[in-house]
Amino acid sequence: MSESKSSSIIRRTYEKLTSPETIKICGILIIPIFFGLFCLAVLVAIFLGPTGYNIVDNWISDMGSYNYTPAPFLLDAALIGTGVLMIPFTFYLENHIAPIPRKAEDLPAPHRWIYRLTSLAFFWNMIGNISMVLVGIFSEDRDINGLHYIFSYGAFGSLMFGAIFLGLAIIFAKQTIVPTPYNYILGIYGIFVPLTVSIFTVMNETPLMEWSVFFTLLGYMVPLLLLTFRYALNQSKNK
Repeated sequence: MSESKSSSIIRRTYEKLTSPETIKICGILIIPIFFGLFCLAVLVAIFLGPTGYNIVDNWISDMGSYNYTPAPFLLDAALIGTGVLMIPFTFYLENHIAPIPRKAEDLPAPHRWIYRLTSLAFFWNMIGNISMVLVGIFSEDRDINGLHYIFSYGAFGSLMFGAIFLGLAIIFAKQTIVPTPYNYILGIYGIFVPLTVSIFTVMNETPLMEWSVFFTLLGYMVPLLLLTFRYALNQSKNK
């Protein structure tokens, strides 16, 4: 395969992955796959599990083990599906928060620091997405040499760093995905809140603190995904 043909395939794949239509589909699917399956996994573990599952005494990963729930596949499917569906969002945000100018109306170009922030956010969020998928694959019951715990820490830590760098980017970049003043609110939240809760979790690592990190990350990611979804819908209508 020639280099030009290979580049053309990569470019078309990237354009398809970052199209508003793809973001619309992923946004619609995330609702039942993550919220539906995850909430169902919690309810099944609480009411049908053999040990009386609760967020004070049980880790999130416990929902992926037959020791605590009759349906560990629910959490596995939620993590794998959500991690995959988040990948187009990660590409889309990098592409639209700091777009590379391709024509005169795209000028002026974002400051190079904005590109650096979005690149760092892209890197950490992509690691977080992949780690989320691998947590679902290597669940508590299918753990191999501690991989489950490595990828669990990787998912939380990477998404936390992604929130910091993307939070900085949406504050300082001239972007309309997260409009003013919400960019300041969401950006400051993403920079400080997950990091602060994570520090306290490292100091006092308990199931409840892990759930606290999870909820603080949700408090950042859900509004960001909804705003991105809305932006993609408007972009699709204006085509």
